[in-house]
Amino acid sequence: MDSENLDKQTYKEKAYLLIKDAIMFNKFRVEGIYSQDEICDEIEVSKTPVREALLQLQNEGFVKILRGKGIQIVPVNNDKAKDILETRLLLEANNAFFAASILNKQNMIEIKKCLDELESCLYLKNSISLYVIDHAFHKSIAKATKNEIFYKQTCLILDNYLRFENKNVYNNLIDGKKVFEEHRIIAEAIFNRDPKKASNNMKSHLIKSYNRTLKDIWEKSILYDIKM
Repeated sequence: MDSENLDKQTYKEKAYLLIKDAIMFNKFRVEGIYSQDEICDEIEVSKTPVREALLQLQNEGFVKILRGKGIQIVPVNNDKAKDILETRLLLEANNAFFAASILNKQNMIEIKKCLDELESCLYLKNSISLYVIDHAFHKSIAKATKNEIFYKQTCLILDNYLRFENKNVYNNLIDGKKVFEEHRIIAEAIFNRDPKKASNNMKSHLIKSYNRTLKDIWEKSILYDIKM
């Protein structure tokens, strides 16, 4: 790839990540309609890579390009949100099981690093940074499965989860500490190479998370009253 194409790809990827982050953390209002120029100004990237990034984000369901009107930020309705909660629960419980089964030293280091960063940043009261670290922890477990499909699907589910989650846990230090402790016991089971316990701890953590912030959606799930 020549340098011109490489730069173009790099700027497109930068635009894609910046726009997606702005959507996930509500910097762009859900159902709001924005001009391409407004988006370019917000993320400080030029039109061509922004246009290409928007086409990719439209294919992934984050935005809808309205000809002659602008770009609309697509909401996640409750039915889709419920599907995401169910998928995340089953996928991540599976990730924890596999990670504990085949854990190697490098993956252990990566998981522990995320856990340590989360603990050290709890008092910063920067909820966006804490959510980034939180999800990095979950992604590190998915990575430890050595299954590329599990990892990619986990990243996709986590990105979509942030689009509708009520982001108030890390604004509350008491709840933030609870989340950290839940993460700690997941990691402990993985480090002890106990697949069943790791999987059960992950299920418990996610169900508690749903009940803390998304109970109105979660209680409509077929899994809500099932003992996992």
